Amino acid sequence: MILTTKEKRVLRFLAISMQDLSINDLAKACNLAPSGAHKVLKKLEKEGVVKAKNIANIISYKLDFKGDNTESVLHIAFVPSELEGRIKLRSQDLRPLKETTHVCILFGSYITTKEKPGDLDVLFVLEKTNFEAYKQALSKAKDLIPIKIQDVIQATEDLEQNLKKGDPVIVSILRNGIVLWGFDVLVQVIKNVHQ
Repeated sequence: MILTTKEKRVLRFLAISMQDLSINDLAKACNLAPSGAHKVLKKLEKEGVVKAKNIANIISYKLDFKGDNTESVLHIAFVPSELEGRIKLRSQDLRPLKETTHVCILFGSYITTKEKPGDLDVLFVLEKTNFEAYKQALSKAKDLIPIKIQDVIQATEDLEQNLKKGDPVIVSILRNGIVLWGFDVLVQVIKNVHQ
């Protein structure tokens, strides 16, 4: 299944939301017209990715993990478009950390159009037992990367708990960040939180 930018935006917002959302709520949150949000939701509902529920006279939507396609479609929603420029370079620089971490997400000013960001913000999800190996790999990456790395470290269970409680930092990272690796782990965390 190919997803448009709007569909990816809606799916990522549904992934971080712990409540049922109306078309108007989703449209506002995703910067879409209500008719555009409705069109996206109807397509995702037809594919079995979201389910609709009538609450009074409002139809609300949430992810449907009972559907066969939901996990794979959500995986696609987190895959970035082609990496270019400084993002592509940092992706290559951070690649050695893949051996010690489950997930890597770039976020903050570095992924915007800001000409000279002051640092590189990165969320890593790893097992606590890999922490020392992670620190060693991070030290080597810091030698390659020309700006300061601000790392946010989470164990899988920490990420789940922070997402459940709606931690604004984690929610923002998952909504707007560029996932470099760990799509399956990320989707599993989201699935666990929604069940």
